[in-house]
Amino acid sequence: MSTPPLMSRDEVDRAIVGLVAAYDRISAAMFEMDAHPALVLLRGGGLRGRTAEVANEVLAAVEVLWSQFTALGAQLDRAKTVRAERSRPGDSELRLLTSVLRHPIVGLSASGLVLDSLAGGTPASWQTVPGLASDLETVADEVVRALGEVDAASARIATAYAQPLSALEKARAGAVDLGGDALKGSDVDGLAQKLSDAHAEALLDPIGASAPPPGLVSEIEALTARIASLAALRSAYPDRIQSLTTAVDEVAAAEAKTREAYAMAEAKIANTGLPPAPDATGGLRAHLAQLGQLQREGRWLRLVDELSIVERSVARAKERAAHLFEAADGLMQRRTELRGRLDAYRARAGRMGLVEHDELAAKHRAARDLLYTSPCDLPAATRAVVAYQRYLNQLTERGNP
Repeated sequence: MSTPPLMSRDEVDRAIVGLVAAYDRISAAMFEMDAHPALVLLRGGGLRGRTAEVANEVLAAVEVLWSQFTALGAQLDRAKTVRAERSRPGDSELRLLTSVLRHPIVGLSASGLVLDSLAGGTPASWQTVPGLASDLETVADEVVRALGEVDAASARIATAYAQPLSALEKARAGAVDLGGDALKGSDVDGLAQKLSDAHAEALLDPIGASAPPPGLVSEIEALTARIASLAALRSAYPDRIQSLTTAVDEVAAAEAKTREAYAMAEAKIANTGLPPAPDATGGLRAHLAQLGQLQREGRWLRLVDELSIVERSVARAKERAAHLFEAADGLMQRRTELRGRLDAYRARAGRMGLVEHDELAAKHRAARDLLYTSPCDLPAATRAVVAYQRYLNQLTERGNP
């Protein structure tokens, strides 16, 4: 193999300037790499999954980088020292500089570590100083990029867990502010521990980890919603209790009106068949008083349920009072309707000249007596009015003799 020609002075100077620039770029990359927070994570150990694989690759590459970077600096210093000895280097200096700057003089192990001497073993390969600089730049950039990916994965995990962590702390603060039994059954501490365990597990493999478990997130959302609803209840309680009090007063008025209708119907109608008169007001007022006690004691969980019960009870009581009023008043309206029908049929009989018809007049008296006697037998009165109407129709159809 022929010996490579000696480098000229200009070639040496250009090569050294190029190596110095490369060394500066590599130094900056190495500093960025060494100060990278992701490298602290990878050096911490205990990692799993894909992150553990990346840690093994990156840490091995970092060891090789420092080994080669040290060798590059040493060879560069050697070249600069030789070049600085004479302004116009002779053949011996140029021969040495050519060896340093062009010949494969850096022995590397199979893993890429620099072997300083044969005592370190037989090199698996040899590299030139410029080739070493080129490899260093490439690998340093790759390591910095890998560290950036690890850092991005860690940031993604931090962001994914930040919202549920914040929600839990907000729920805890809200529950403490509410006092009473707001924390009872909510198990904030239990959920916080579950979330902390999941977060710690994710940090062991941020690259392969996903967002918090959906089931846990759902539990946290349910908890925060429950605490928020209790806080909203505390704020809205004065208005709700005032609204309920007004509604109970309305129930009382409706029941009083219904009892009046009952009294009238029972006085005027025989065998009304009405169910017992409504009387829910007393129980509703007692329940309202119980709500006030629960609110004063801060028994929010119980208050939520009891408020809903009272609101439904009030609505049902209103509906029942209105229904029973219609039933009682309907009896009186039925009697009034029958009276009106009888009068209308009587007027028709008058127009037909049948008022004095003996049998028709007897049917009219029978219907009238039933309708104007208290209490009125509505079924019998209904049959009597229908009988009067039918007989009148018969007389009209066959003609009055």
